[in-house]
Amino acid sequence: MRPLKSRQEEGLLDIREAVKRLDAIINILFEVAPTGKPTPIGRRIEILDAAGLRPIEIARTLGISITNVSTRLGQIRKRRTAKKL
Repeated sequence: MRPLKSRQEEGLLDIREAVKRLDAIINILFEVAPTGKPTPIGRRIEILDAAGLRPIEIARTLGISITNVSTRLGQIRKRRTAKKL
């Protein structure tokens, strides 16, 4: 029987692997948009933000910097606020 720590580490590796695969699936879905063109990065960020992901999670999923995500989220929120006025 393996020690508890070894099983926990193994479980974490499985979770990390699942997260990598889900990130890949998300990116594939973004590339295969119904229009036939890839979904623009700004729209991808907007969708993932609406899904409840934090900026760091969005950056990791899309493979871009947190600074890029934060800047674009600021622009998106600014546009939303302007539309409400």
